[in-house]
Order: sequence, then structure tokens, then C-alpha cells
Amino acid sequence: MFLKKIVFICLLAPVISHAAPVTLILTNGDRLQGDLLERNQESLTIKHQLLGEMVINTNTVADIKTNYEALAQQTPSEQTSAAPTIEPAEIAQAEPEDNGLFGTGWLSDWERRFDLGLAGSRGKSDNSKVNVAFNADLATEKTRINSRTAYFYAKSEEETSDNSFFSSINRDWLKPTTPWFTFAGGRFDIDRFKDYDYRVNANSGFGYEFANSEDFLFVGRSGVGFNKTFGGERQEFTPEGLLGLESRWRINAAQRLALANTFYPSFDSFDAYRNVTTFDWILDLDERAGVALKVGMSNEYDSETEDDISKNDFKYTLSLSWSL
Repeated sequence: MFLKKIVFICLLAPVISHAAPVTLILTNGDRLQGDLLERNQESLTIKHQLLGEMVINTNTVADIKTNYEALAQQTPSEQTSAAPTIEPAEIAQAEPEDNGLFGTGWLSDWERRFDLGLAGSRGKSDNSKVNVAFNADLATEKTRINSRTAYFYAKSEEETSDNSFFSSINRDWLKPTTPWFTFAGGRFDIDRFKDYDYRVNANSGFGYEFANSEDFLFVGRSGVGFNKTFGGERQEFTPEGLLGLESRWRINAAQRLALANTFYPSFDSFDAYRNVTTFDWILDLDERAGVALKVGMSNEYDSETEDDISKNDFKYTLSLSWSL
């Protein structure tokens, strides 16, 4: 839209050797009529009949229309009928240059988001909860990368009930001529309330795209890997398989859904397994500012967790999410 406005202003240049009557349509829906006195890439200067000279930032202008009837009255024209409205040719919107995370060039062309959620109460019970996360995604014709890093902390009645951290990454190697792809991924966990201190798992295998369009993605995965725990009551190395389904759906311009379920059967014991389910719903609140509301839920079931610890690790979050 910005490039379109600039080109349209340039098209007006030959007919405004003096003030040209125009109508500015602003991004909030308002309209301003006046004589266009000056224009550049950053601003427009118009003379309003009541408000006088006004300088308008081009970022607040959605469209510019020329009042040809008023222009004809100001110039010696022999035309007997009003000139038709001239619309500029459709011009592709120029994508803003991505300078990476905080202008460092790192993770340029990635979709980057920072999530922050806070909750608490005081009264009959005192509790507080915080979660922070950084997500980075890259999608090209030949590769798809998803990275997640998150920290969770919760406290109730002066007792800490959650203190955990994880960082994960997965990469898909795509083939434009086939829905089949290969993948590799891994995850690192720290959790104070588990029967281990640290956990590392990695896997790789093959995947298949059941559907892949601009608004909808549905893939399946199958592979092998391992799960290694350190410290605490469990210090184990477990070879395991992987069976997973993932779906991402852009419902409309403002809403997105992501759902995934991954099953990790142990190769050491037939009845031992892990199952991880995640769900995210994102609602854009201000597209220009890159602010969104995010609702997230996740659960990991681990059949090998010690009896005095819940085998389910369920988390839910309500966060504000910012594009970086």
C-alpha cells in the first residue's frame, strides 16, 4: 500500500504545477478534502478550507483521489464533461526489508514471536503464575523449521508449584515434487518437579504432507530416536519410536490454530511410552503493532514417571504475543 501511494503521488506530479484538489482517505476511514500543496515519500501537505495547511503522514493515508471537477474549474480546460477517475495500475506491495531479530540480521526472514503471560490472585489464597516464550519459524520451498523455547513458573501459598524450561527445534527437508519429506528434531528439558533433573531427546525419520496450502497444513511423521534423563531418581537411556500428526490452520486473516500429537513408544518395554499433545490459538489484536492474544495448552503423559509424581504434566497459558 505504501508503494502504491508513492507511485500514485508521482502520477499526480504532471497535473499539479499548482495546488490540486484531492480527497485523502485515511486508514481509520475518515476523509479529508483540500488542495495538495506539496508531497514527498514521508508526508503530504494539503490546504483545508477550514483547518488551513495540514501535514499528513503517508502511513495514515489509505488512498488518494483527485477531484477532477474542481481541477477543471481552476485550469483553462475546454472539456464539457467531467474527466473519468484514473486509477493507478495494480502494483505489488513491497515487502519491508527484514533486518533480523532487533536489527542484528539473526533469524532474518523468520517469523519471530515473543509470548508473555502473567496471572495471580490475593485474598483467600495467594498465587502467581508467569510464562515466557520465544518462537521462531521458517518456511521456504525446500525447508521448514520450527523452534520453541519457554519457561514456566507458578507459586501458590508461598510454595512453588512449577519451575520448568524447555527448548526444542525441528527441521523438515522438503521436496517440491513429492509430499514426502525427511525430518530431524530434538528437545532439552529442565523441570524441578520431575523425577529427573535434565532430559534430552532427539529423533529423525520420514513425514508425509496430507495437505499443504496457504491456509492449511496437515502432516504425519514416523521415526526413531532416544530419550535420556540425568539426575534425580531417573538416569535412563531409552530408545523410542515416533508417530505424530500435526495440523496448522489459518482460519481467517486474524485467527490461527495449531494442533499436534506425538506418540513415543519405548523399544525397551512394550507398555512404556510417552505422549505429547499441544494446542495453540492465536488472535491478532493489532496487526500493525504485531500484537496478538495467544491461548495455549499442552500435556505430556509419561508412563515411566515415579508413582509419587503425576504421570500427566498439563499446562495452559494465556499470553500476549508480539512479533519481533
